[in-house]
Amino acid sequence: MNKYPKPKLVWLVIAGAIWPLLACFVGGPAATAIPAGRPADFVVQTATPTTDPRLVTPTVDQAKPIAILPLSDAPTHTPDPNAPPTPLPTDTPVSAATVELTPTVVLTPTATITPTQKKPVVPPDPPLQGGEWDFETNFIPWPNPHGEPCPGAAVASGWTAFVENGPYGSSCMNENLYKPNVLSGAKSQEITFDFIAANSGIWRTIPTKTGHRYSITAYAKHDRSLSPVEMALGVDLTGGNVWEAQTVQWFAWDQTGEDTWTQTEETVTAAGDKLTIFIKGRHPMAAQGGKTVLDNVAVADLGE
Repeated sequence: MNKYPKPKLVWLVIAGAIWPLLACFVGGPAATAIPAGRPADFVVQTATPTTDPRLVTPTVDQAKPIAILPLSDAPTHTPDPNAPPTPLPTDTPVSAATVELTPTVVLTPTATITPTQKKPVVPPDPPLQGGEWDFETNFIPWPNPHGEPCPGAAVASGWTAFVENGPYGSSCMNENLYKPNVLSGAKSQEITFDFIAANSGIWRTIPTKTGHRYSITAYAKHDRSLSPVEMALGVDLTGGNVWEAQTVQWFAWDQTGEDTWTQTEETVTAAGDKLTIFIKGRHPMAAQGGKTVLDNVAVADLGE
């Protein structure tokens, strides 16, 4: 008899021992034993749970293998010692010529300005003083227009006399050389009023510049009289030469007094290219005294 069992018998014994173990590991608690008397090809169907798609965690497609390389096999960069160095990038300045700027046009309303021509400034004229204004030049013989006897009558050059024929006659004009009756220099203009009740004086016209202001000053002195002489300064902006004309504006003398020098000053604005200055004395009554002398007349152009 053969002491070794037959191979077929051995495999049956091994299969009978292993089968219960495989049933435990593979089926686990969910494995179902086949009831006795059922055919061997009976299939036990189990319910497959439906998974909520919102709870499914995406997984890597295992059909596509992922190659994991060891660190030793990772590719490394080996610089070429013969390659030229790569320059670092730098900011390239952009010139203004290469940049095209589109100008922005801003339209703003503009007011129409009418240019005004500035009026040129006319410089003032030099002052008028001394010489004929101070009665220091020649005296011209003067005949009384009303026939009054006036021996040696004369008027300073540059001036013209006017006399009114009063009820007792008219005045005479004379060159005064008496020093106490001279304010400055050696001469003054004299006008007689003794026993005469009338207006008398002198005048002259000067060139002017329209719009300029002119300051006029004058001095006078008259002898004491029971009827003091009333002095006045007149200006005719039209350049007229008639002392009685309505175009003459009269200004009372600033200072008053007898036997003393008194001053007056007025400023006027020229209305044209000339004006006339009048200096007048009025003896209200035909009383004794009243002789009057004039001196130091001056005109200053003050400009505009």
